[in-house]
Amino acid sequence: MTGNLIVGDSVPLQDADLLTRLSHYFDALDQHVRAGHGWVIFNAGGTRGARIGGFIQSRLVEYRTLLSYYFVPWRDFSLNAYMVSVALQTIAPREEQLEGKARAEFDIATRVSRDTMVKLSASDLLVLAGLRPEHRHEVTLLDETVARRYDLGLPTILLTPFRPDDLATTYRQIAPETRLWDQLFARLYERNLMAI
Repeated sequence: MTGNLIVGDSVPLQDADLLTRLSHYFDALDQHVRAGHGWVIFNAGGTRGARIGGFIQSRLVEYRTLLSYYFVPWRDFSLNAYMVSVALQTIAPREEQLEGKARAEFDIATRVSRDTMVKLSASDLLVLAGLRPEHRHEVTLLDETVARRYDLGLPTILLTPFRPDDLATTYRQIAPETRLWDQLFARLYERNLMAI
């Protein structure tokens, strides 16, 4: 019932319940993908986050030839957000002046960032594990990514170590003059199952 994970006495009741719910979700994944249903799983840090993330990855393997999915740790998402929004934007005005190795490195970084953006936006299912924003460019890119996926009707699974109120507070500290948290939460609430 829970894929490759054996649920026993060492798994807390809430996690056993969540893994059962996730198992049902993955048993009908093609229907959920067509409907654009995803998940937001709060309090998924440390051992719990690793357990849930490992379970999701083990179930995704079953679908590798049937749909495109992109499982990305927050660290990788954050790095790409920095490259796209900060580093490459700083260099772009001087792009014509780049030569040799510097030009080659700029071209590689641009191509890798562009490829990552396509995967984030267009994969049938995006799983972002360990959501822990600290910078404005991270929350901005996450908002843009979720908005594009929402508009395309594509599901997203987000795992975060934060509780909902703590994530909201973090968002408001990072970008106090925006409605980024409200926009993100409204989109996620409409099409996602949620677990705390």
